[in-house]
Amino acid sequence: MSLNPSGSKPHETEDISSPHSSEIVVGCRKSELALTQTRSIISELSQKLDPSPSFEIATSSVAGDADKQSPFMLLSKQTGGSDIGKSLWTNGLEMELAADKVQFLVHCLKDMPTTLPPNCLLGAIPEREDCSDAVVMRSNSVIKSIDQLPPGSVVGSSSSRRRALVRRNWPHLEVLECRGNLDTRLAKLDAPSSPFSCILLATAGLLRLGLGHRITQRLEPTIFPYAVGQGALGIELSTDRQDILQLVQHVDHKPSRWRGMAERAMLRSLQGGCSSSIGVWSSFEALDTQQGPGSGTLRLRATIIHMEGTSEISSEDVTTVQCDEEAEQLGVSVANMLLSKGARDLLPEQL
Repeated sequence: MSLNPSGSKPHETEDISSPHSSEIVVGCRKSELALTQTRSIISELSQKLDPSPSFEIATSSVAGDADKQSPFMLLSKQTGGSDIGKSLWTNGLEMELAADKVQFLVHCLKDMPTTLPPNCLLGAIPEREDCSDAVVMRSNSVIKSIDQLPPGSVVGSSSSRRRALVRRNWPHLEVLECRGNLDTRLAKLDAPSSPFSCILLATAGLLRLGLGHRITQRLEPTIFPYAVGQGALGIELSTDRQDILQLVQHVDHKPSRWRGMAERAMLRSLQGGCSSSIGVWSSFEALDTQQGPGSGTLRLRATIIHMEGTSEISSEDVTTVQCDEEAEQLGVSVANMLLSKGARDLLPEQL
């Protein structure tokens, strides 16, 4: 599938196949969101590269897409939790990368394991979208805030973090599992027999798919911290492809990269994964100093919430960064602070 610099829509192949020698093949999942995100990266690269190479998108199924019924927390526990649970969304694609059937992968950063397979690296993190969680009410609802829902109203979510935060902030509400891709979840919400008054989704995914009109409320991250990497994309490639690394770095956004790397280092240090109720808030403020234009103040706050929302532990740290290693050191610092406060008692047993 080719995309020329003028931005014409590429043709998607439904399965991975051998690329033409003149094309760069980009791998992603088969979902509409994954395709939309991958097209956006190709479009940005095509605009920044002169001359622009020809790109093809190749989609592949992943294990996480195969099970549409099991609650995700159970799915993660059955496969070991932590990074092993996250690898349900990446392993199949990484096999194609290792076989050089694709030259780089586009992931949702929050789906990427914090420790990548040998010979793989996180080559770029493009500029991050809105990180917040969104409340989506039923299409015929007149309620404009989750705070207005009456006791016993049902909130749908597939995320352990979101479920725990609802129990903490709105203990009078019920929370039920709601899985599937975005269209599936919205259909479940709007169905006449739906048990849900609202569902919780990532703001970024709705915006990328042109569904911003469905957002009833964006939850403030200070009271509803987001998932590690939420709102960001991650570009993964092989360590031996320095030519591809140089190419994808044209879409790397240092503030987004350093925020993402700090968050991921914190999660890696805690060994928390998709089945953990861990939320974060981060910020980066550029500094105009003698340290150079690439430095800035990076702040990270992380919260671990008991699954029932009955208790939590939070820690925050801030530092000046001008490289990846310093960003990761901040994440490790915040993790160590959490551990010193008893974080292990709130993390899943298998971790």
